[in-house]
Amino acid sequence: MKRNSILLAVCLLGTWSVFAQNNISSDTTRTSATTVTPTDTATTPTSSSTYSSTPATTSSYSSTTTTSDYGSRQSRVKADRPYKAFTGGIYVGANTTRYRGEDVDGDNPSGRLGYQIGGFVRGGGRIYGQLGVEYFASSSNYFTPGDGATIQDISGRINTKWLQIPAYVGIKLAQSDRGISAVRLAVGAEYANRLSSNNTVNVDEDEIKSGAFQGLVNLGFDMGPVLIDLVYHHGFSDAISGFNNSQRRALGVNVGFKF
Repeated sequence: MKRNSILLAVCLLGTWSVFAQNNISSDTTRTSATTVTPTDTATTPTSSSTYSSTPATTSSYSSTTTTSDYGSRQSRVKADRPYKAFTGGIYVGANTTRYRGEDVDGDNPSGRLGYQIGGFVRGGGRIYGQLGVEYFASSSNYFTPGDGATIQDISGRINTKWLQIPAYVGIKLAQSDRGISAVRLAVGAEYANRLSSNNTVNVDEDEIKSGAFQGLVNLGFDMGPVLIDLVYHHGFSDAISGFNNSQRRALGVNVGFKF
């Protein structure tokens, strides 16, 4: 009986010892789990800090991209607007024309107002060439030999219509980057073919020469699509057969548009 009691006591003691160890192990596990939690919590700010630095990198990349796009736009604009080397246009204007003539008592034949309509094509850079066609209506007073008592008795009017082909070689004294606006100076010559004429000085129409050449001087201003030209026409030979000093002289002003 005593022996059985001892064995029972040993069994109970062993059971209690195992149970106690299991409890200690469970508490230790819970403690370890609790201890790990602060470590994870402390790690989170570090991740947040690392994430916060990311926008700075994004901002830098965005700035670089914007600069690159601006440079690309500038390059495209420059490439799309080349120098305009060829152009054409139309114009209208007024002129005053006279024949050189001989003076009478110091009085010279005077010019009268006429008009012109024309078109042209132009090509080149600072040095350019220009070719055109022009309808030129002129009117002028002219003296004729006679024994009249007054100047009016020996003077009259000559009206003439011409088809003229002017050609120039010129230089742009100043110009914009694309050459659209400029100040121009040109010299040249023109072929003048008479279309019709009438007069009050007893000059036959056939006596007014046709197919004559004249010299030209042109000062021009281009203001975008608008142009203004001053043109001087200088005849080298007599324009009327049998009349000395009958060279044509004309000064015209033109206003037109280029395209």
